[in-house]
Amino acid sequence: MAKPLDNYFAFNHAAMTVKNKRLELISGNIANASTPGFKAKDLDFSSLLRSSFDKSESGREISLGVTSAKHMGHFDGPSWTDTKSAITYHVPLAPSLDNNTVEIGVEQAKYGRAIADYQASLQFMENKIAGLRKAFRGE
Repeated sequence: MAKPLDNYFAFNHAAMTVKNKRLELISGNIANASTPGFKAKDLDFSSLLRSSFDKSESGREISLGVTSAKHMGHFDGPSWTDTKSAITYHVPLAPSLDNNTVEIGVEQAKYGRAIADYQASLQFMENKIAGLRKAFRGE
């Protein structure tokens, strides 16, 4: 029974893992806003998502249930914990004298959007769990 549930939550888990990593990077940028020479980092979620539909060498496969021959094929997930290739560096609009590329207003706006995305993912997960509870109760 654990394997079907793993498959059921695999994509949500992977997305939340990536979103959590992005929040860590952005909060690190904010914390280092006054560190000379610090380079602001971000995570390109869309490139990770795009690459997840390509063949990956990670060996991890997320099975999707299909009820029609017209549905998409299988989903090869990338190595979600290895996000180094998707890390990008921010180019500031106004470079600072100490070579720090963190723009605090930009980073705070990114953080707010990233928190909203993460909360939406949590809500999707809660809705899936609520649906399972209803199914188990026979409602």
